[in-house]
Amino acid sequence: MPTALHIIMDTEREAAKILDEAKVGTEKIKKEAEEKAQKIYTEAYEQTISEAERKASELKKTAKENAEREASTILQEAEKEIREIRDKARKNSSMALENVLREILSGL
Repeated sequence: MPTALHIIMDTEREAAKILDEAKVGTEKIKKEAEEKAQKIYTEAYEQTISEAERKASELKKTAKENAEREASTILQEAEKEIREIRDKARKNSSMALENVLREILSGL
């Protein structure tokens, strides 16, 4: 028959074994939780970066479209002014030619 001392020692060994297994289990759970947290963080970070890049791309596209529209408007206005200047130059040229002819003919 086992003595009380043997029973206590066996119980203590069993308790120490259970405690060691619990510590190993706790470390395993802690490590898995840290890995999952890191994975979630990485995924969230990458998703945030991806979303920021998508928004930046949209903003660049919108800015480019706006700039092209504005440039087109400015170009149309410039072309209109050029036509007006050319028309005025033709009129002035005709008037100048008439004045020169008038001067020449009046001097005769």
